[in-house]
Amino acid sequence: MAKSRDVAIGERLLRHLADGATDTTDQIMTLPVSHYLDPDRFDREMKNIFRRLPLMLAFSVELPKPGAYKAMDVVGIPVVMIRGRDNVVRAFLNVCSHRGSRVAADGAGTCRRLVCPYHGWAYEDTGELAAVYKPEQFGEIDLESKGLAALPCEERAGLIFVSLAQGADLDLERYLGGMLDELAALGIENWKVYARRELEAANWKVVHDGYVDGYHLEVLHSKTVGKFTKGALNTFEFFGPHQRIGFANQDIAKLSDIETGQWQQDDGFGFVRTLFPNVSFAVRAGEGGLVSQLLPGPTVGRSKTIQTFLRANLPETDEGRARADAEVELFYRAVRDEDYATVAGVQQGMASGAIEEVVFGRNEVGNQRLHRWIEYYAQDDPAVEDRPNA
Repeated sequence: MAKSRDVAIGERLLRHLADGATDTTDQIMTLPVSHYLDPDRFDREMKNIFRRLPLMLAFSVELPKPGAYKAMDVVGIPVVMIRGRDNVVRAFLNVCSHRGSRVAADGAGTCRRLVCPYHGWAYEDTGELAAVYKPEQFGEIDLESKGLAALPCEERAGLIFVSLAQGADLDLERYLGGMLDELAALGIENWKVYARRELEAANWKVVHDGYVDGYHLEVLHSKTVGKFTKGALNTFEFFGPHQRIGFANQDIAKLSDIETGQWQQDDGFGFVRTLFPNVSFAVRAGEGGLVSQLLPGPTVGRSKTIQTFLRANLPETDEGRARADAEVELFYRAVRDEDYATVAGVQQGMASGAIEEVVFGRNEVGNQRLHRWIEYYAQDDPAVEDRPNA
């Protein structure tokens, strides 16, 4: 295992451990419950956040060679991504220009051309309409004007980013900032998909609150994740709207007896990285882990989570596969039976009218930061000078 690149964070966590402390903000923050319940607010979030900002939709390994494609529904918008013969990944609205049918069924596969299953119109991997079925019957048509609608798309650090806004400027360096270097250092481009699970859940913000919250770990997850990760002992770093949250393992105290130059990467403490607005990376550099994509809708009180379990090296023995399967089931069940069962109750409790506001404590730094950025980007025309402060 490589030497730790994050000694300063480990030292900060050890000081918190000794002091019974954690990173905090200056004050408590309150938020109206209506922010989680209002359909109009939800529609504005979909329009201004999810249908405008770059979204991480796929891993490079899912499109390993020319002709490989992935199709999915993203907040009600059908999207297809395909790696071209020039090895470039492109994204399109998964909509045939003839009558609006999907040209690829949701899921992954390989093809030479994307062919609409309704009437057989065929599209090149660059989106151009290549052929119309029985053109002598159909009539004259300008093929060049009837290609698939292109979406901004870029592949970086083993991840594929897409904006649902046609013609948008997908400036990942500006949007991701230092988080791009963080992602590149993980080595995701060399990882492989081991397993995938899907979960239905409550409002996307109720769900997302749990991903940036270390306060609940030893309470809600006392018999699962909390057995090896301490609760309410965190550091927070910010890259614009994106976060890197440091978590102390239960055995972090052992680092006090080891020279910092000998600390191993992700030993004694680790990180959860979140990409705004909807992706959480609970992974270890060079090894893999769990990536969760939160997809809102179709209504304000519903969302879906796609869990992808990645590994740098797939297990080759029955024993190794059994360990890997057990890890998948541990995290899947912890999220399903603990996190998401709880937030379903939170959603119901909010809707009951029992409370008018939710409260984020000084120690809930990630939650406070998340909601400030949601408020900012949900505006129709957010001004640069109004960006939340670090």
